[in-house]
Amino acid sequence: MFERYTERARRVIFFARFEASNFGSMTIETEHLLLGLIREDKNLMERFRGEKSSASSILEDVSRRVVAREKVPTSVDLPLSSECTRILAYAADEAERLKHNHIGTEHLLLGMLREEKSVAAEILRERGLELQTIRDELGRALLQVEPPAGPLSSVVFRYEDTPQLPPAGVVPDPETAKRIAKVIWTPLYGIETVESQAPLKAELQGNVWGVTGSSAPETLLFAFILKTDGRILSVGRGSAKL
Repeated sequence: MFERYTERARRVIFFARFEASNFGSMTIETEHLLLGLIREDKNLMERFRGEKSSASSILEDVSRRVVAREKVPTSVDLPLSSECTRILAYAADEAERLKHNHIGTEHLLLGMLREEKSVAAEILRERGLELQTIRDELGRALLQVEPPAGPLSSVVFRYEDTPQLPPAGVVPDPETAKRIAKVIWTPLYGIETVESQAPLKAELQGNVWGVTGSSAPETLLFAFILKTDGRILSVGRGSAKL
């Protein structure tokens, strides 16, 4: 799901989980995603609004609207709310609309504005941010391209001609596949959850590495990674299916 996300966009998800934990929420809500966005990209709103809107003022706004509860331990799995899931889908759609190969913080911002009744969208609109205005500006501007994240991005993603891949593939062995899986899982599930999956297993199925943890089937983490170029085909928790 996150293979097209830039490094910054992936960190937004990680920070959103952190904010949800701090607010004592058992799900990642749109306000947590917004806080994660401004934590990672402090100048994003200034870019489209022409003036600064500090992270602290937005945090104060969220705190006025949302009741904070006892902090949730980082080991607890916090799923995305249905609103946040739609925002991620909208972000992908906005990237497609703009013909961008990557999904970055700008697309997440557009996704939040499309979820019109969410807390995040209300806060953004109150600060003068409008969906169509940002769309138009992004359409006119040549975005500085940031390659999707991952330890092998310099090999897999190029802006010149397609690179010559090594004969053994970009992911030649199980240890490399395991390292990639851990990098993918950590922003989604937290470092403690990922560490609890040890020892990891990596099996080559045709041209695809299947990496799984060693936990109960319902909590097992999995990732399927293409051997030749390192693309992430599938990632999730529970029953491992390609």
